Parts: sequence; structure tokens; C-alpha cells
Amino acid sequence: MYLLNKPIIMIVLVITSIDIKAQIHYNAWFRGTVSYPLSEKIKVETEFQHRRQNGYENKFMFDKSLMYTFRTWLQYQHNENVKVSISPFAYFSNYKIIHQKVDEKAAPNHEIRFSGAIEMQQRIFRQLYLVDRTAMEYRLFEKTSNIVRFRNRIGLDYALNKKMRFGIYEELFFNMRGSSAGHFFDHERIGSHFEYKITPTLKIGISYIHISRLPITSEEKLYENNLLIQAVCLLRYRK
Repeated sequence: MYLLNKPIIMIVLVITSIDIKAQIHYNAWFRGTVSYPLSEKIKVETEFQHRRQNGYENKFMFDKSLMYTFRTWLQYQHNENVKVSISPFAYFSNYKIIHQKVDEKAAPNHEIRFSGAIEMQQRIFRQLYLVDRTAMEYRLFEKTSNIVRFRNRIGLDYALNKKMRFGIYEELFFNMRGSSAGHFFDHERIGSHFEYKITPTLKIGISYIHISRLPITSEEKLYENNLLIQAVCLLRYRK
């Protein structure tokens, strides 16, 4: 009943008016995850991610590097509807978002991140689920102040069958510590995703994510269109 008690407003998409002069960015995200079950309820995951972005004055989303990531997860599946996740270590190499030509040659900023999350789902009707994920992140940066960030994602997932699943969601990010009051809001994601289980040990997914972002170093929002392609491989399968 926890999910049903959340304010109704959280499921309403928060859409901010876009200034026609605002620069819109185009990014491509690639993510691969290797999962190893230690028991029926516990598994360890290793995640690799690479993001690319458009270059200066173009819309080619594969043009320049945006991010490289290595992250580990420890997942505990309490029951069918509740999962607890801890990331004891994550390394990010973040390249500058390109606004001008000189940004294409800027050196990346490095980040170490520790995270914890709880994800819950509740069946609404047959194969339709309300899904909520709440997380806290501690972000240690090489060149800027460290930040504690809160994030919450709420959405709807529909299981077409045992192999296919799709959904929509909204996720909000807030800086709880390490930023000015004017940058309490970090960014918002509105997305849709589709997953397909090719085999019992291999799952692929594709997502579209629209992001409204307020960078720490800026007073103006940025807007991004992101294409995410991901694969999850289970090293050992148990029926």
C-alpha cells in the first residue's frame, strides 16, 4: 500500500516550458551489465557505461565523448515487489557538455560515487505495475565540491508477456548538500523504455529519455534528448 499512498502529483509529468533560444543536446547512452547470482535473493552486478554527445553546432549524437562509467552493485531481492540495491563503488569520467568549440577539447572531470536505493512495485491491473525507486548518492568530484543527491523515479510498467516489458516514468533529482539553494533542483528525466528477454540469461533494452538539467555552473536549464541502448547478461541461470 506504500505506493498507493504517495501523492498523486508524483505521477503527473512535470513539463517545464522550453525557451526557444535554449540549446538542445543529443546524446547516445550505451550500458552493459554482467550479473552473477550468489543466492536466490542476492546477486552482484558489474556495470559498464559509455555516453556520447553531439559536437559543436551539430546534432550528431555519436560525435564526442560524454561519459565513461564503471560501477558495481549488490542487489537484494526481498520479495517479488521489493528490491534493495547498494553500490559500494562507482567511477565516472565526465566530459564537458559542449556549448562552444573549445569544450570539445576540455579534459574530463572524474567522480567517485556511492549509492543506495530501494525499488518497489505494486500490481495495479493484471500485467500493469506501479513502480517506485528512491535513491541517495554521495558524489565525490576531483575538481568541485562533493554533493549528496536524492533521486526518485515513479512510473508504470506493463508486462506484455514473460519476454517483453515496456513502461514510462518520471525521475526527479535534487541536490541535498554541496550546492547552493538555487541549485537544489538538479535535473528531471521523462522517459519510456522497452525490454526484451532474448534468452533466460540475456536481456536487451532501448529507451528514450528527455532531460531538463540545471548544471551547477549555470543559471540556465539545458535540455537533452537521449537514446539509451542496454544489455544485461546473467552469468549463471537458475530455474
